[in-house]
Amino acid sequence: MLTSRVAAINAQARFRVDKDTWPPGQSLNFTPLLLVHHEGQQRMDQAIEVAKLVHKGDVTSLATKQSVHAKLNSHAPHVSKVTKEVMDILAPLEGWEEPQFVMIEGAPGIGKSVLLREIAYRWGKQQLLQTFTLLLLICLRDPIVQQATSISDLLLSFCKGDRRAKEIAAMCSDYLFENNGKHLLFLFDGFDEFPEHLRENSLIGEIINRNILPLCGLIVSSRPHVSVSLRKQATIKVDILGFTEEEQHHYIKQSLQGQPQSIEKLTHYLQDHLTISNLCLVPFNIVILLFLHEMGIPLPSDSSNLYHHFICLTICRHLAKSGHPLKNNIKQLTDLPEPYSKILKQLSKLALQALNNNQLVFTYEEMQTACLNIIATPEAINGFGLLQAVQHFSLTGKTMTFNFLHLTIQEYLAANYIITELQPDKELRLLHEQFWSDLHANMFLIYITLTKGQRYSFKKFLSGGDDKITISSKFLDDQLKCFRLYRCFKEAGDDSVCKSIEKAAIFNKIDLQGTSHLSATDLECVAFFLTSFSHKEWVELSFYGCYIQDSGLHIIHKYLNGSDITITKLWLNYNFLTSSSSSFISDIVLSCKVKVLGISHNHTIGESEELYTMLTHPSSMLTTLYMNNTSLSSIAARTLFTAVKDSNKLKELDIRHNSITNDMAECITTALTTNKSLVKLWMTDNPISEEAIVTILQALRGNNTLQWLAVPSYLTAIYYRIRSIEQEINAKRLSQGIQENLTVYCCIHF
Repeated sequence: MLTSRVAAINAQARFRVDKDTWPPGQSLNFTPLLLVHHEGQQRMDQAIEVAKLVHKGDVTSLATKQSVHAKLNSHAPHVSKVTKEVMDILAPLEGWEEPQFVMIEGAPGIGKSVLLREIAYRWGKQQLLQTFTLLLLICLRDPIVQQATSISDLLLSFCKGDRRAKEIAAMCSDYLFENNGKHLLFLFDGFDEFPEHLRENSLIGEIINRNILPLCGLIVSSRPHVSVSLRKQATIKVDILGFTEEEQHHYIKQSLQGQPQSIEKLTHYLQDHLTISNLCLVPFNIVILLFLHEMGIPLPSDSSNLYHHFICLTICRHLAKSGHPLKNNIKQLTDLPEPYSKILKQLSKLALQALNNNQLVFTYEEMQTACLNIIATPEAINGFGLLQAVQHFSLTGKTMTFNFLHLTIQEYLAANYIITELQPDKELRLLHEQFWSDLHANMFLIYITLTKGQRYSFKKFLSGGDDKITISSKFLDDQLKCFRLYRCFKEAGDDSVCKSIEKAAIFNKIDLQGTSHLSATDLECVAFFLTSFSHKEWVELSFYGCYIQDSGLHIIHKYLNGSDITITKLWLNYNFLTSSSSSFISDIVLSCKVKVLGISHNHTIGESEELYTMLTHPSSMLTTLYMNNTSLSSIAARTLFTAVKDSNKLKELDIRHNSITNDMAECITTALTTNKSLVKLWMTDNPISEEAIVTILQALRGNNTLQWLAVPSYLTAIYYRIRSIEQEINAKRLSQGIQENLTVYCCIHF
């Protein structure tokens, strides 16, 4: 509780706040998104334990909570679960005595800021986090926040210049310091928008690093590539993955109520354009798509096209509202008449300069310096609607800042400026300085897409300065960039550069492990490279921990099914694949002659006949199958062991951490009695009784091929019974002249 003195002052000030002003209203219903919630410390090299939530797809209400829990290993306890319930990620803040740090990560436009506003809204409604007396939602791009040197300064940024604000802020600050920040919760929005030099040496940096107010609660949002330095400090990490496909379709129906033809058109369009469908898992992108549809614009085929149309239409609509309509809608940004063309040029230059400086927010003075024509043109003051103007209040008055509506708009305009305005020597210098920067990755992807890689400066950069235009070996260090380049030049019909890439690409393993949030375009680039490249035999293809959903695997399947390439090892572990992907996986395994398949840590793989086909088809080459932590249902497990019974190639099978119960004992027994190829079987961490395990072991008396069997841990008596059966089986094998022993891995459970 606050001290009586501060509480009395707050009570006197309360007349300014009523039910209509606090808590702040939400303009639209909050849309619960798919969240992956990690509890405990997580190493950077450690695969993220994930599973896809099965839900109804109704975005107007929270779906029934269903979560999947797992421990990565016994030495480093770690729990991950998939949820849509906001409270699931905040429970530790409510219940633990120790101060907690929640790190929220996600792509631009995915909903990080909206989630923080929803948390603040529910706190104000007294629906959650009521153990905190004070909650402060702070936007880290705010210049006043960045300049704050005391807690009083932060509190004053909420007060809009009230005469008594300074006195109230000082007393609240004293109280908070006396209690080391206990009962205070900071919501820091946009760590990626906080200047790098302030992340350590600033008031905000001191709070995040627990140098001051060490008992406060922290929730910080950021794009993933910026928040690496915070992950060790975070006790909870949350990844926002955006819409699922079900929510995507529901959102369209909700937005186009009473327009059945439009709903049908967009639904078919997304089914036919998987790249755009994947883009629309990010809420901001589906909003743009609906906007284009509403304006009657042909729907786009790629992300650059999507943002291009959005920018052109936003400019036209803004000028029309300002009383300066154009005679014709612009189709290219170069179509704008003066002075609007000059304004856009200045805005694009500002976008590039700011991106180079990692700047996302501009003061009025900076806008005045960089964009003279914007300031002089009233209808362009907010950049034709592409900028957001924000007022900031302090005791000395109010200031105004600007930022682009979305980071991708800034990146698009920056790429457009490079293409239309930069001289070749400056363009080449920029490529050399910034091409490998994570900060510029999306801008350069737009740049390459818009030019199809046909810029002379770009080709010269690729060659390392060689005018003969060959590909520098440096580009082979980043496989994903290599695949993007290959597709751009292939689409542009530039076979000479494609052959140069092929000649330089000497790797026989494609490893994208841990490349989280792979876009649909990226997946297409990878699959396109595989099927177009002259090299057809690949040792390994790894999408381990890439957050791929069913629609993403559909893209890969479209290219690989029926292809003439061979992939020895295929890793799809730690993704969000469901039983809907079973047919895709089966087709790829058979078409590409896959021998080793990893589908662990996905949700319910193989509930249909595809799993049986994949293991028993005459053309199947599959010898090793890892499918631990796939939430195998009884039907799926029965299908699996029926396939094991009939398979003559499968040698290793991993089904740890599933839901294999006693009713599967007979099916497993039959499979192991009949199968003559299986060498290793892992069954630990399944709820199967000791009696059932003993029954299975006894059946192995007739099996001479199995050499390794891992079973759950049991009590001492059962443990020694298992050992006795193991010795009996090995004695029998020895008498028959069989050299391969059976080893049963089983620990004593205390």
